[in-house]
Amino acid sequence: MGRGIWIALASVGAVVALLIAVIAVFSGGSGPRGYVPAHYQRAPALDIADARDEAYTSPKPVPVVAREITSRRKPQSQHTDSSGVYLRYSDDAVIVQPHGAGSVIHLMDADRAYRHYHSHLGGVWGWGGHRGETFRGGGPGSGK
Repeated sequence: MGRGIWIALASVGAVVALLIAVIAVFSGGSGPRGYVPAHYQRAPALDIADARDEAYTSPKPVPVVAREITSRRKPQSQHTDSSGVYLRYSDDAVIVQPHGAGSVIHLMDADRAYRHYHSHLGGVWGWGGHRGETFRGGGPGSGK
């Protein structure tokens, strides 16, 4: 084979490697879906079935875990009450709650988190679900 073919093959290989790297970076590796599973212990027995979440645990207290997560990626919204810390990202939510001497971390879709934890988040996250599930309209006869 000639030198031109080797250069062409090397170029194609470099482009493929670059595409793989770009996909890996933008597939959520820097967000909560990349961070939480890599840093906390998976606890399937603590999953919330109707919320289709993934539960993780940490021996650290809630404020420490929440700080660790938010230091990696700033949430769009954050709410803290006596039940835990609620972090909303563009598509995901992370809920950190007390569990024994440590914490349980629930990782789920933001819409599902809002529906499941609405009693804690109603009005706090600033939206009733980004598809308007809780808005029924405002005029006479609307929203029925």
